[in-house]
Amino acid sequence: LVEFARAWNIQQVLTDAARESLRSSVVANTEFTYDAMLGLINDALRRASLDPEQADVSVEGWKSGTGTPARIRIDYEYNFGFFAPLMGWATGDRTLALSTSFVMRNE
Repeated sequence: LVEFARAWNIQQVLTDAARESLRSSVVANTEFTYDAMLGLINDALRRASLDPEQADVSVEGWKSGTGTPARIRIDYEYNFGFFAPLMGWATGDRTLALSTSFVMRNE
């Protein structure tokens, strides 16, 4: 139960990081850079004791003009600890693919 709760927590961390970073990037702030957006995501992952290197971040439509959509997607592979052998036996994979995405309009 604890491992599934941790996976759910990681999903929430990914969702919050994606939403916060995309919202900061679509507002009319010329000083906000792509590296700053990645920094927000990495900081959120580190606060949750996650390795930012394991996150796959993709962004489309960033700073593409007022009214156009911007998209972000974060994928993260969660490695089960205690239940890894059971997961490997049941599914053939010891990891759980977590993913979140958002679309917001550039302002």
